[in-house]
Amino acid sequence: MQSAIIGGLFLLANLHFNHHKARGIINGGGSGNGGSGVSSQQHNIIKKFSPHPYFDFDVPRNITTRVGQTAFINCRVEQIGDKWVSWIRKRDLHILSAGMVVYTSDERYQVTRSEKSEVWTMQIKFAQQRDAGAYECQVNTVPKMSMTFQLNVVEAKALILGPTDIYVKIGSAVTLTCIITQGPHDLGTIYWYRGTNIIKPTETHPNETSIAYPPRISVDLKWTEALTSRLKILDAKLSDSGNYTCMPTSAEASSVMVHVLNEENPAAMQRGGTIARHNSTTCQLYLLAFLVILFSRVYRSSWHS
Repeated sequence: MQSAIIGGLFLLANLHFNHHKARGIINGGGSGNGGSGVSSQQHNIIKKFSPHPYFDFDVPRNITTRVGQTAFINCRVEQIGDKWVSWIRKRDLHILSAGMVVYTSDERYQVTRSEKSEVWTMQIKFAQQRDAGAYECQVNTVPKMSMTFQLNVVEAKALILGPTDIYVKIGSAVTLTCIITQGPHDLGTIYWYRGTNIIKPTETHPNETSIAYPPRISVDLKWTEALTSRLKILDAKLSDSGNYTCMPTSAEASSVMVHVLNEENPAAMQRGGTIARHNSTTCQLYLLAFLVILFSRVYRSSWHS
């Protein structure tokens, strides 16, 4: 009686699995981001009673990594027995590996599997945007089992909001805002530099009378829709002038120039630069007109002679 009940449960699980597979929800494991097409209850029944290999649908199947990092695509196959996993790059149907053997001249690709582990990992070192796309994990059963993974490779860049040259009056406050909007959620942190020197804000407390509160230089880091870091400088001094760089741990850096001016109108320098450029352009136009007139007179003189 017990064996009949177990057999019935296993039959129900397989019928459910085949039903979803026929509808295209599962292709030996399906595709998508975390969805399995099999309920956790049915999955547990298969896990307990199936004598055949089957995929673990709880692994991430939509993977995002940054340009230059190593991408890890993990395919977990339970009860694989004497079978093995092959990795296929779907855009060109290239067989990247079979078992632990890699079939590509691109040395960035590597397959890892710990002893007796159910996880077969495809590693792509120094990932590039051309590596993005679908990768298929296949098991050499008859018929074959396969599950598709989507790899996204993004190029994260930092951006300091505002102009690349910032002019402020001495004694005023300066706020530099750096954001990273593209890339995996684990974007690390952001460091600020003035020139080649890292900026290390002093952590203070209102009860510490020996140190001014709030601190003159502070950094605020937070994650909302993007990773955002704000560098705040109170009571700007002439010595605060310089090149400021927002240096993320996982993205390309961004820089601006801060000019602290000892005058009432910080915009004067910008206007002076604009006037100088305008005067330079005017001189160039006058010179060009003079050359055109000179060439015209020389040409007429040679033509009449």
